[in-house]
Amino acid sequence: MKTFIKYDFYIQILFLITGIVSVFIDESYIRGLSFYFLVGIPQIVSYIIKLFFDVEKSLIFFIYGFFIIPVWISLILYLLFGSYSYELSNLFIAIPFFGFFYSPILALLYTFDCYKLYKF
Repeated sequence: MKTFIKYDFYIQILFLITGIVSVFIDESYIRGLSFYFLVGIPQIVSYIIKLFFDVEKSLIFFIYGFFIIPVWISLILYLLFGSYSYELSNLFIAIPFFGFFYSPILALLYTFDCYKLYKF
């Protein structure tokens, strides 16, 4: 598990830097949206792995999960059921909309939490 924690920290740093760089080089009309997926997907995979294994779970870890898991669940539900009803699509897209504002802060906190777990 120590090896996973070490590699996980370096992977999170790599994807965080890649996400930040993508904000500046993205030429599309939705600049910066790639940051959310470049950083978010590896973090949610890491979170789920750590959730099921015996590693130290900090307060930041639980806060991250409390705020990010609903965003990903609602995105998946939007993709699956959003086309069936206008009201459903509005409901499923509202949570990721609010997550749009706090996700970068949580991404930094999660990377810091990975660092703390790696160092100690």
